[in-house]
Amino acid sequence: MKPAGKLSLRFVSYFIIFYLLIILGFIISLVVFGLFINERVGDNIHTMSSFEIEDNAIVKNGKSVKIADFLEKRAEENVGQLYLLNNAMEIVDYTGDSCELCSMTDREMMALKRPGMHTWEIPKYYLLFLPTSPLQPMFNEVLQVIREKKEFPSELLERLQANQIAIEIYNERWNRVKVIGEHYKKLHKPQLLDEKYDIFEQAELRQSTSLEDGSTLIVRMPNPSYKPFEEPFNKAMILFVSIFFGGHSILLLGIILLSMSISRQFVRPLVYVISRIERLTQFDYREVSDNKIHHQKTGKLKRKFKLFQPVDESLNHLSERLASNERQIQQSEQLREEWITGLSHDLKTPLSSIYGYSTMLASEEYEWTKEEMRIFANTMREKANYMDLLIQDLTYSYQLKNKAIQLEKVSLALATWLPQFADEQVSIKVYGDVMLEADELLLKRILDNLITNAKKYTPEGTKVLVEAQNIDKGIKLTITDQGPGIPQDELDNLFERYYRGTNTTDDATGTGLGLAITKQLIDLHNGTICVHSDNNGTIFELKFLEKLPLC
Repeated sequence: MKPAGKLSLRFVSYFIIFYLLIILGFIISLVVFGLFINERVGDNIHTMSSFEIEDNAIVKNGKSVKIADFLEKRAEENVGQLYLLNNAMEIVDYTGDSCELCSMTDREMMALKRPGMHTWEIPKYYLLFLPTSPLQPMFNEVLQVIREKKEFPSELLERLQANQIAIEIYNERWNRVKVIGEHYKKLHKPQLLDEKYDIFEQAELRQSTSLEDGSTLIVRMPNPSYKPFEEPFNKAMILFVSIFFGGHSILLLGIILLSMSISRQFVRPLVYVISRIERLTQFDYREVSDNKIHHQKTGKLKRKFKLFQPVDESLNHLSERLASNERQIQQSEQLREEWITGLSHDLKTPLSSIYGYSTMLASEEYEWTKEEMRIFANTMREKANYMDLLIQDLTYSYQLKNKAIQLEKVSLALATWLPQFADEQVSIKVYGDVMLEADELLLKRILDNLITNAKKYTPEGTKVLVEAQNIDKGIKLTITDQGPGIPQDELDNLFERYYRGTNTTDDATGTGLGLAITKQLIDLHNGTICVHSDNNGTIFELKFLEKLPLC
C-alpha cells in the first residue's frame, strides 16, 4: 500500500475508534433506561400483553400443560395467582399453594369481580390473574374478634406488631376513636375509594368494612411489594447522570489519550523530519537517530512509526546524495582551481618566452645577428603553435563535453586498418575477422593519443603492443607498454586532468589534454576504457559492447 493510503487508513482507524467510544456510551445509556424500564414495568403483570407471552406462556410436557416458570414468578411478585383456563372454563393449572377458584362454579367465577383482576387470551387457553392480599387473612380474624366483641388474643396482637398492622375504628363523623397496633397518619374518607390495581403503586394495604353501630373498621399495613415510580426513576436519573458524566469523562480521557497517541505517531515523526531538513539546510548530512522513533540497537524505525519509513529512507537517500554532491562540488572546485592554475601556467610559460624574446628583439641596446634572430623567431613560433594547439584541444574538449561532435560511423576491418600505426616500436596483432563500427577520424585520434602516450613513456628497446579481438557481443582493443607504470594517485585521475604543467625547457609537443579527450571520444562511441598499471608496464583496455559492464 502506498504511504498516502496507509496514512488515510491510520486516520480512518482512529476515528472509527472514536466513533465506537461514542456508540459504547450510547449503548450504556440505553442499558440504564432498560434497567429502569425492567425494574419499573418489566415485573408489572398488569402491563403484560397477550402478544408478549403467547409463544412461551405455557410449557407442554407430554399431554400435560403447565404455566411457564417466569409467569409463576411474576404472579408471586405481583401478590396474586395465575390460573390457566381452557375454553370450557376448566382450570388446567394454577400458581401458588391453594386454588381459590377450584371450589367455585362457572357462574360464581363469571360473577367474580376483584380489583386488579386481569385476563389474557393465548392460543387454545386463557390466563387469569387473581390478586391476593396478604392482609385478607388478618382482616378476617380481626373482624371476627370485633363482631364477637371479644378481647384481642395476645398471639394475634404479636402478629399484628410483627407485620406492622394497624387496626383503626372511625365513628360516623369520621373521627378516629380507636387504634390498635401501629399508629399511622389519620385517613380521610375519600382515601378508601382510592383502589390501585398496580400492587407496586400502593404504599400500604388497606381493607375496610362498616360495623353494625355505623362505625368503620380499617386494617392497614405497609405494602411489602411497594415500588413507587419516583424511587426507580430517581435511581435511574442518578445512575443516568453518573453514567452521563462518567461516560463523558471516560470519553474525554479517551480523546486525550487518542490525541496523545496521534501526537506520538504523527507529530513526533514530523518534528524529526523537520529537524532533519533543518540540518540539511545547514549542510549537515549526518544520519540522525531518535531513540524515541528508532530502535537503539538496529537503528530502524519502531513498528508504530513504520508509516514514515519511506520518508525516513528518502531523507537518508537525500542526505547521501547531497553529501555526494557536496564532495563532487569540492572535487570539481579543486579540479577547477587546478585546471585554472595549470592552464594559467601552460599559457603563461610560452607567453613569457614570446614576451622575453620579443623584448630582446625590440631592444636598441643590442644588435642581434640574423642567426640569433632566427632562433628567437623559431622559439616564438613554437610557443605560439603550442598555445594554438592548447586552445584547440580545450575547445574540442568543451565540444565533446556538450555533445557538439557528430559521429560518422563506418565499418572498419581492423586487420587492414590498424597496421597504419605499426613502426619499429609498435606491433599490431588482430585475432580473427574483427569489424568495428566507428568514426574513422575519431578512432584514429583515440589510438594516436594512446599509442603516442605509450611510446613516450616506454624505455628505448621495448615494444608497444596493440591487439584487437572479438569478445562476447563486442570488440576489445588493448595497448600494452613495458614502461615504469603510472603512480596510483595519478592513475585515479588519469582521465580527469585537463592540463599538463610545462616550463620553457619541457617538450611542448603535447597539451596534456590527450587522455581526457580520448576518454570523451570513447564515451561518444558508447565504449569503455580501463587502465591496469604496475612496475612491469601499463595496459589500456578499450571495449565496444552492446551492454557495457563496469571496468
